[in-house]
Amino acid sequence: MPIQTADVIMPGNENAFEVGKRGEISSIAALDPSYRWMLEKNVTATLATIKPNGLPQLTPIWVAHDGTNILVNTKKGRLKERNMRRRPDVSILCVNPQNPYHWVTLSGRVVEIIEETEPRKGREATETIDELSRRYINTTPYPLRDPKGEVRVLFKVRPTYVMTFGPPPAS
Repeated sequence: MPIQTADVIMPGNENAFEVGKRGEISSIAALDPSYRWMLEKNVTATLATIKPNGLPQLTPIWVAHDGTNILVNTKKGRLKERNMRRRPDVSILCVNPQNPYHWVTLSGRVVEIIEETEPRKGREATETIDELSRRYINTTPYPLRDPKGEVRVLFKVRPTYVMTFGPPPAS
């Protein structure tokens, strides 16, 4: 299923801050590199989920992708984990740390949940948090586990809509 895209028009242009070009991409791998890098470097993203009372829950997260899905890893039992299980529609915002007018938002749905205790695929959850730890804090394995024990959960989010803003000027 193609991912719908929309680019917001830059300030200083007629109709600035309105949606400009619309289109489709086949996957995250096809996202313009001027935005995709924010999913591949240590940019802290913001995850939006919906709480049981209907209010949004915003959480800073480490984020990655596998070319098709956004990868979100968390501890079992956290609010974002419970929210995504209950209501799998989410949005993820990545803002360029050097330029707040350059960002990408990906909205989509959780398509797979993997707990690290699962015999067949659980290792994928462990490997993902260790890779995120290496990328974000240059340490592996992930050192911030609860000493009383915890189970990591990997959520694979399939984007259905991407909105971008502020590509950097061409070099």
